[in-house]
Amino acid sequence: MIVCQSTFHLLPDSRDTAIKLMSNMVRLCRQEHGCLAYEYFEGVTNPFCVVLLQEWEDADCLKAHYQTDHMEKFLSRLGNCLERPVTTRSYISQEESRITAKAAEESPTSEQIIH
Repeated sequence: MIVCQSTFHLLPDSRDTAIKLMSNMVRLCRQEHGCLAYEYFEGVTNPFCVVLLQEWEDADCLKAHYQTDHMEKFLSRLGNCLERPVTTRSYISQEESRITAKAAEESPTSEQIIH
């Protein structure tokens, strides 16, 4: 399993627009193959800081997610709502790490790109 945490710093006057875009992404992404969880969370002390937590079955599912039309559309529209670039951290579960390590042993030239 792959877990990603993205932090969005929204411009105050664009917050409502960004939240609508994010709500639509939740609906679309939850329908994607391999999506285990996808949700945005608003900061308690800063309502203009929003965190996205997403879980994917594996790196291939996450990679496919980043290549969807709705992701491209979302990012192009969201850009005007951001105070600064989005930061993202990806975490691989121990189970996924073992699978990835085993695949690397079996095929040392294989490469797995998360994003």
